[in-house]
Order: sequence, then structure tokens, then C-alpha cells
Amino acid sequence: MADPHEAALVGKAGEALVAAELLRRHVDVAYPAHDRGIDLLAYRARTLELVIPIQVKTRTTTCFEFQKAWFCISGLILIQVWHATTVPQFYIFGDLIDVENALGPTHCATDSWISKGAYNVTTPNPSHLERMQRYRDRWDLILGKLGS
Repeated sequence: MADPHEAALVGKAGEALVAAELLRRHVDVAYPAHDRGIDLLAYRARTLELVIPIQVKTRTTTCFEFQKAWFCISGLILIQVWHATTVPQFYIFGDLIDVENALGPTHCATDSWISKGAYNVTTPNPSHLERMQRYRDRWDLILGKLGS
């Protein structure tokens, strides 16, 4: 059984990695005091016209999970971080349509996705990996919303 403390540390590491990537791109980052589905807030301090909520899901391997419920927050950006403890990879999703495109039509037709609103891939196959690649390092989904 996985150590929950270890999993929490990996999750926090993923949030810090995402925050660092945003800061490198001159995006301000805030951490909500309480996590109700939002791990980070991205914004531009000079305008404060728009704040983007971000949900971060972090793994030490190549696996992923999606849940429809995460997108009940308006404007949410989902970032999946793979290999957080070695060479991190970032997969960025702007909405539920992006997620369903990454899952593909076969997985979107399953009872797990349709009825339960969740799908988990523990061992991605080549087609999973190919569909995910179009979302790798899509920082433009955040930067475009915030403007220059």
C-alpha cells in the first residue's frame, strides 16, 4: 500500500513544479489557503482582470486519471505532471473537450467515463501516449487567456 504522506509530498512537488514553470513565464501564482479543487491561481499582478484556477495531478510515473467533476469550476485548467521526481513532463488541458480528445473515443464510450465520470490509465499504450502528446507543454492555454 502506498504511503499517503509520500503521495502528498509528490502532489505538493507537482504544484511547485507547475508554479515554477508559470513564474518562468512571468505569470504570478497564488496558493489558495484551502484546496477545494483548485491547487494554484495564475494571474497577472499588473491587471488582476483574470484569475485562472489550476488543478494539478502529479505522478512519479507515466499514468493518468481524469474526472469530469474537476471541470465544474469555471475556467479550470488541468495540468497532469508525469515523472515529477526525475524529469517532469507537463500535460495541460483547457477544458473537458481536451480531456475527451486525449482519452479517445473508445475510452469516452465506457461506463466508467459516461456513468461515473472518471477514467484511469495506469499503463498507457502507444495510442494513449500519442493522444496525450498534443497537450504536452501547452502553457499557451494559460498565457493566451492572461494576455501578454
